[in-house]
Amino acid sequence: MYGMTIQSHIAEGAPTVRHYSSSGPCAASDALAPEFLLTAACCRWPATEARNVAVRNAAAGVTDWNHFLWLVRRQRVAGLVHDALLAAGIDLPAATAKKLGAWAARIARQNSVLAAETVRLQRALKAADIPVLVLKGVALAQLAYGLLRAKHARDIDLLVPPERAETAMRLLEREGYILASPAQHLSNRQRHSVVRYAREVELVHSESHLIVELQWRVMDNPLLLQDVDAHSAAQSVPLSDGSIVQTLGQEDLFAYLCVHGAHHAWSRLKWLADVNALVANDADVGRLYRHAQRIGAGLCAGQGLLLCQRLFALNLPEPLVDELGANQRVRKLMTIAFDAMTAPHAETEADGGVAGVMRIVRTQFLLGQGWAFHAAQIRAMAAGPADVIRFPLPMPLHFLYPLLRLPLWLWRRSTSAGGR
Repeated sequence: MYGMTIQSHIAEGAPTVRHYSSSGPCAASDALAPEFLLTAACCRWPATEARNVAVRNAAAGVTDWNHFLWLVRRQRVAGLVHDALLAAGIDLPAATAKKLGAWAARIARQNSVLAAETVRLQRALKAADIPVLVLKGVALAQLAYGLLRAKHARDIDLLVPPERAETAMRLLEREGYILASPAQHLSNRQRHSVVRYAREVELVHSESHLIVELQWRVMDNPLLLQDVDAHSAAQSVPLSDGSIVQTLGQEDLFAYLCVHGAHHAWSRLKWLADVNALVANDADVGRLYRHAQRIGAGLCAGQGLLLCQRLFALNLPEPLVDELGANQRVRKLMTIAFDAMTAPHAETEADGGVAGVMRIVRTQFLLGQGWAFHAAQIRAMAAGPADVIRFPLPMPLHFLYPLLRLPLWLWRRSTSAGGR
């Protein structure tokens, strides 16, 4: 249908590296290395014999195991890769097996700690009459994979209503957490401004060093996930110890994961692997996609589904594949994602330089369509939390923040470069 596809390449497990035209719907800027193809094969779900075959075939082409380890760590999929290689019976070099095993064990221990703390904090917030949902993390690990050890998790993401955000911050501080980002200390007026102009703060526990991202909006642009918030329909997720955490309902969760990944240009395979595993457990992919369309996340969902099909051989209805493949915007987003995911220099989600920032801005404007979406995106970018914290203005003067946004950003860049 599209000529030579990445899906057919990985499905057959062929170790030969192929190039793709930049005009194609699933183009990448460079050839896909055998090490990347093995990493992707290990991220397939569910854990079937078909995945074992794909892993064995992909492993046959790997020659640089150090590069493979670098990719696994960069993509943050050590748990999935470790389990898949064991299941497929791959005989790894001793040093590679030792390092991969250590990473996987650390993920399992960390997730066990995060699960207990997630349950504790959710109970504390609910006891204070603060509605809260758990985003990603242990709730998603249990829903998508049925176990906690496979999914890499860095922090605990909690979603509360905007009107309760400041109260939730203070509760977390009483629970031993300290503000870390966007600043370590915020006055009452600064907290109010951050809730108005940002969508989250990061807190770190003073003893355990666990990280919590407290969110009150799922995205800066309200048209990307319309009406998805802490009051949205929820689903209860039982954990292995019998405790319960609550997260977004299945349809909203799928849309949220797609928008989150697209917002970062899918520069980590772990985000795509989570979407793939969640969708693989749902018999009606079309229902999930149509819901995402209705709430403004159709392009993000289309990009995510096609990437899952190409990299993980996700089984999609053929009419849906035709529809998504014919969408020029989705094809462009596919190219951007492969560039971000496979670029040799892409050691982090984003390049913090001017060129990197411009790529992020351009990508975010591609995630929706129409003047209303673009106007909302401009408004979302018009004032940054760093500006309102460093230069707190009285409410009547807040109209100045959009005018100061670019000069202040250039000033921060120049002073940072001067310091280096």
